[in-house]
Amino acid sequence: MLPDITKKTEDKIRKTIEEKGLIAQGQHIVIGLSGGPDSVCLFNVLKNISKELELTIHPVHVNHKFRPGAAERDQQYVEELCRKNGLECDSFVVDCNALAAETGMTSEEAGRKARYDAFYEVAERIAKDVPKESIKIAVAQNANDQAETVLFRLLRGTGTDGLAGIAYEREERGYKVIRPILDIYRDEIESYCEHNDLQPVIDHTNEESVYARNKIRNELIPYLEKEHNTNLKESLVRLARIASADKEYMWQQVEDFYKNHARQGDGEVSFDRDLLAKAHPAIRHRAILKAFAFIGLESDVSEERIKAADAIIEKKQGPKTVQFPRRYVLEVAKGCVTMKKL
Repeated sequence: MLPDITKKTEDKIRKTIEEKGLIAQGQHIVIGLSGGPDSVCLFNVLKNISKELELTIHPVHVNHKFRPGAAERDQQYVEELCRKNGLECDSFVVDCNALAAETGMTSEEAGRKARYDAFYEVAERIAKDVPKESIKIAVAQNANDQAETVLFRLLRGTGTDGLAGIAYEREERGYKVIRPILDIYRDEIESYCEHNDLQPVIDHTNEESVYARNKIRNELIPYLEKEHNTNLKESLVRLARIASADKEYMWQQVEDFYKNHARQGDGEVSFDRDLLAKAHPAIRHRAILKAFAFIGLESDVSEERIKAADAIIEKKQGPKTVQFPRRYVLEVAKGCVTMKKL
């Protein structure tokens, strides 16, 4: 019989998978396996349910070369864990500091790019033999990560969509990325690993308050819990859940508006000016964002640019243009609002 902690944790993860429709029978799961407690917990749970759901698990490990010696230890641990479970691990070694220097990214951004490049490469290889829609990419963000993300975004300044935090599922590069342990807190994950003698590796740089996220995790959240709200993480996760439901509803309304009124052309999207001016700002702003995303501008759209767009959409005078990042523009002329790239 499984120990209580094991059954309780696996039942919660199964519930998340079922309620959110994250995994279906017979799918191929590309799992990011760093060797830390979160990914090792997810790996073990997926392994335990793989026979029942007829899953094929494809572990992927990325050695970022951030921590010489420790990074090689992590890779060796992951590869041995996979061997013990009869699975082959796809290991990638990427000098992320060099990648960051070459591309102008931060080291964190370079690490993320290296991981998703690896996931995509493995998924593409699998897709040569199975339908693409049968492949999911599983990553191991947990409830603590959710709380930290919401607080991080609040501190930087975010809109209501940002308060929704990390999504259970989203699409990236044509594949669904899923987060099956997003409802599980870190202390429960660590207990699960201990009860199952999984002995994950520990990245001690997580305890160093160098990056903003680490400072939030190691300094700000403990302070706020001590001085203001002992259930702070739970409160932030609840906020994310409520905001996520509101976000989903709002985007459903936007999808209907866009489907009925957007005119998509060759590299541009346009709307009737009067119609867009009369739309509620919550709908209008998201419709503009969706239009820009369609033509290639998926990020870096500031509130200042949206407010400038509002000003020329709502006024009835001559042609006007608002500059957006990377040579994208919003132009109002001849009764139309058009998003395009110059």
